[in-house]
Amino acid sequence: MGEVMLKWGAILGIIGFLGGFVGPVIFTPEANQGPLLGIFITGPLGFVLGLIVGFVLRLLPERR
Repeated sequence: MGEVMLKWGAILGIIGFLGGFVGPVIFTPEANQGPLLGIFITGPLGFVLGLIVGFVLRLLPERR
């Protein structure tokens, strides 16, 4: 069960990190603290959201 949760946590964590790290650099390059958003907020939140998604997907019955 844990491998599904970790897989989704890693996927959404990386997406959240990249969105929070690269997004502020592109949209407001003069803000020197912009990448901290990805490091401390969107990356960890994406990871936690991915764990929740992986848990819910694991609880659903498999379709064959």
